[in-house]
Amino acid sequence: MQNFNVKPFIKNELIEELRKKFPQYKIQTSFGALQVRTSGFTLTGNVKIDTNPDTGKITTTTQLDSMPFLIIMFPIGLYVLAKKQKIKAFENEIIEGIKASMN
Repeated sequence: MQNFNVKPFIKNELIEELRKKFPQYKIQTSFGALQVRTSGFTLTGNVKIDTNPDTGKITTTTQLDSMPFLIIMFPIGLYVLAKKQKIKAFENEIIEGIKASMN
């Protein structure tokens, strides 16, 4: 999980900027949640973005943040731990894209 602040923004504009910046990823906005995903459903290719447009606060969440739950589900937990670097790199790529589009 990473938290950072940017200037106040309009959520729809952020979504459009993400779609332009990352055409290779799916930008999903269902049920009020904003997610950036690689193709299909994968545990390692999903970054959830929580936003507060009025204050400019953005929080990203990945599967690494739910590790206590995944450790209980032992095989899935081992898989996610093996892909830790890939998950972090994907999250950092998304964060850099957000920061670049907000400046």
